[in-house]
Amino acid sequence: MGTSKNPLEVTESDGLVVLRFNRPEKLNALNLELWVMLRDTLVEKCSGNAKALVLTGSGRAFSSGDDIGAMLNLKDVDEALSFFNTIKSAFEAIIKCPKPIVAAVNGLAVGGGAEILLLVDYVIASRGSWISFPEARLGLIPPILLTLGVDVLGLRLARRLALTGERVSVEEALKMGLVDEVVEEGELMDVAFRRALELSDKTTVEALRALREILYVRYRVAVDEALRLLALLTQTGSSKELMRAFLEKRFKP
Repeated sequence: MGTSKNPLEVTESDGLVVLRFNRPEKLNALNLELWVMLRDTLVEKCSGNAKALVLTGSGRAFSSGDDIGAMLNLKDVDEALSFFNTIKSAFEAIIKCPKPIVAAVNGLAVGGGAEILLLVDYVIASRGSWISFPEARLGLIPPILLTLGVDVLGLRLARRLALTGERVSVEEALKMGLVDEVVEEGELMDVAFRRALELSDKTTVEALRALREILYVRYRVAVDEALRLLALLTQTGSSKELMRAFLEKRFKP
């Protein structure tokens, strides 16, 4: 495990690029700096010679989602819109990448961290990991779950996960279609590398770019609207109080 000095560790070997969220002391919470680094690194590596990319996390989490402290500190709607537009640009970097992207879930994947799983090509998770979309408990919404996720999971299941914020084991997630494969913890990265290379052998850059465009074009307007509503929600008194209570450890979502 790397140090926490660089919030996104990037390593490359034999054509595989590994992007590792590296804020283990914060369970790899995604603050603005990390979203920008993820976006910029994806743009760079996806336009380079990489065959495929693997996203994973340091420590015991893939990612605990958006940094609640960062969202609480958003001063007004304009600042919130700017924050979520940056996140959207990172989502778009995943969607537009003409190289296969595999997520290797090494622990909890929550909120925005869980929503990344809906955007990548293949999700592998280690046993004992779990997934949750707890935004509603903070007075917020999970924008990708409520747009693209509806097609992945079905309306009723996506709505249930959004409303309850329940923890879903990776075995349950496999049945739902949130996860493609479950492996033992010690096998996670080896299997992720294998699957990434297998995917890269099955298509061309041009075909993958076209495939992504076809799959995601109809979600763009809905995602924009969901992010706009999320920005507005961060400025409500009830959401700010819930986020503050969470940071002060007065409740757990």
